[in-house]
Order: sequence, then structure tokens, then C-alpha cells
Amino acid sequence: MVQLVRCTNEVQRRYNKAVIYLITGTNEYRVRQEIAALAKRLGVRAETIDVDRLNLNSLADIVRGASLFHETRLVVLRQLSEHKELWAKLGEWARDVSADTALVLVETKPDKRTKAYKTLARAGEVIVAEPLTERTRSAAETWLRDLARAQGVKISRAQAVNMVSRVLIPNETSRIAEVDQLQLAHAVRALANVDTVTDEAIAAVLPPAREFSVFDILELAARRDVQAVQKALSELHATDDPYKVMALLWVQWAQLAAVMTAEGASSVQIASDLAIHPFVAKKLQALVPYFNAASVRELTQLAAELDYQSKTLAAAPWDIINRFVLTVSTRNSPQGSE
Repeated sequence: MVQLVRCTNEVQRRYNKAVIYLITGTNEYRVRQEIAALAKRLGVRAETIDVDRLNLNSLADIVRGASLFHETRLVVLRQLSEHKELWAKLGEWARDVSADTALVLVETKPDKRTKAYKTLARAGEVIVAEPLTERTRSAAETWLRDLARAQGVKISRAQAVNMVSRVLIPNETSRIAEVDQLQLAHAVRALANVDTVTDEAIAAVLPPAREFSVFDILELAARRDVQAVQKALSELHATDDPYKVMALLWVQWAQLAAVMTAEGASSVQIASDLAIHPFVAKKLQALVPYFNAASVRELTQLAAELDYQSKTLAAAPWDIINRFVLTVSTRNSPQGSE
């Protein structure tokens, strides 16, 4: 029976479509575009299954295409290779995937030396989602202007340069910053709602590259390094607009609070839900152990009160920023110790 299934699937692959799509690389925008294009071609909705909840039995059901109605499914599994037993088993089952199932495996940086990877790559179609980088900024700027034009948004060359500079993300292993195309795509969608794209409009939808300095301050505050926080705030005070810093601080705090409530969710799922880069999601997750639910509620309430004060000019913006960050730095004990 297994041999018959294999034979049927080989014919299906040869004359119709692949049933395994292995997407590698760190370009989350390209990953989502590939999945969307595949879903459109198949006429189905993509189903992203949390690999943290998979076991051998449920993986076998996906491979067999367990469906009473034999409907085509597009199943997305992200970072399955982090679960070595499941990854190895899927490698063994690569040629047994049902013709009714299109299986998309998203692997940011897979170990291409493993037997499972080699088998899956041979059995399916490999799609490389490499990011645009600071070395290819001109290509990123051209892509951005083309995307904006397609959505009826007019962006000048100088504005494209500005926008790309705002979304450069440091690579975890190399020193070459990557362009976050996903964030740019969200920004273009937001700019479609304004009559004329101005520098102020761009600043409102895209935080500047200093975002990571602001995040560093939040991280230092989470770790209660008050001295380092004060030094970082002083440096930021000398170079940045307080209103931009404040807006970014509220956004990042809201994201952290959302991550706190997403107990058990993977960084990949969080990135998808919050429409942020997986790299940012991982950094936010790393801060969760430093807080408990009560402190997050209190600090979120404080953020709302301070935000109101900033809008009513009841306090100076830098005073508001300093108060919030230093309150985070000097809060009570972290999660699990209360």
C-alpha cells in the first residue's frame, strides 16, 4: 500500500505540482509572498500548524492527508527542524506525502548537512528567501518605489532612501544589516491612507533606525540596570526627538505586553500575530522572564496615563520618558518570585 501511494505521488509531482515546498532564508516578506501565491494557485487557505504541539501521530496525519473529503490542503510548518525527531521522521516520510496536501516547510537557517534536509530538498521544491541587505540598498529602494506605485502611493527617491534606512535590522550572525521588507510593506499600506506622502507621514508609520537604541533602553530597564539606563537616556536625549522616542517606547511596550499574554506561543507565531520581524519577536520574548503579570498591568496603566499627559501637555516629554523607563527599572521582583 505504501509503495502504491509513493507511485501515485511521483506521478502527481511530475505532471501537476510538488507536494513539498521548502522555504529557507530570513526574508519574512518573501516567505509570506510565496505562501500567499501558492494558496492562490491552489485555491485554498494556508493552515499554519504550531509545531510545538505536533507529535509523531499528528505529523503522520498531515503526511497522509487525513481528510474524509479528500480536499486539497496547504499546510505550513515553521521551524520543524528544531524538533529533531519530527524533522528526521518527516525526512523518512518525504515521498509518502499525500497528493492532496501541499506541505510548506519554512526553515530560516536549516542545517543542510542533515539527511532529512537533503531528502526533503530532493523530494520537493526549494525556495530561497534571502533578504535584501544594506549592500543592496539601491535594489531595496527600487523595490519599495515599485511596490508603492502598484498601490497608488507616490514616494520620491529621497523618501525611499529614508524609509529603507529606517528598517535595517542587524543580522544575528553577520555584521550585514538586513532590510525588513515586511515592515516596509506595512508602511506602504498605511501611507495609502494619506493624500500626500510627507517626511512627517513616513516618521509616523516607520520608527527610525534608532528603534533598536530605544529597545536597548527597554531591555536595560527590564534587567534593572539603572545606571546603564540613565546613561542611555542621556545619549538619546542629545540626539533624538522626544516625541518620536515616546511613540516608539509605547509601541514596544505594547508589543511586550502582548507577548506576555501569548503564553506558550512560539516566536514565529508571535511575529505573525503582531506583524513584526521574527528577530524582534525573539528579543521581546527574551524580556518576558523579567516581568510578572501584575507589574505589566501596572506599567501598562502608567504608560496610558503618561501618554495622556503628553497629549495634554501636562508634562515635558523627556520627563515622561524618564519617569516610565526608570519606573520599569526600579519595579518589584520579576515573574515567579512573587
